[in-house]
Amino acid sequence: MSNSTPAPNTRLRPLLIAWAALVALTLLSTGLGQFRGSGNGLTIVVAAIIWLKAWLVAYTFLEASICHTFIRRLVFIFIAYAPVLLVLTDWYGSWFASWTSL
Repeated sequence: MSNSTPAPNTRLRPLLIAWAALVALTLLSTGLGQFRGSGNGLTIVVAAIIWLKAWLVAYTFLEASICHTFIRRLVFIFIAYAPVLLVLTDWYGSWFASWTSL
């Protein structure tokens, strides 16, 4: 058994694949906004795209999978909650806004 920690990835190919996926997801989200319009279903799709893009950045470029457990959990909790809060804000925005009105 080895107690060594995983080393950072030094290969370029996974970074290029992740970058190409990020570009494709960005074009997909732009196309959805351009051609689909708006609606509740679109909010969920956009939130899923945001989650996937954030996960790709954290896993590939930030290498969150090999960092300290506390930092890794914080990053992945933020990645999980940001799209959920986006959907909740879209659906219940006026209710959240009523908390802050004078």
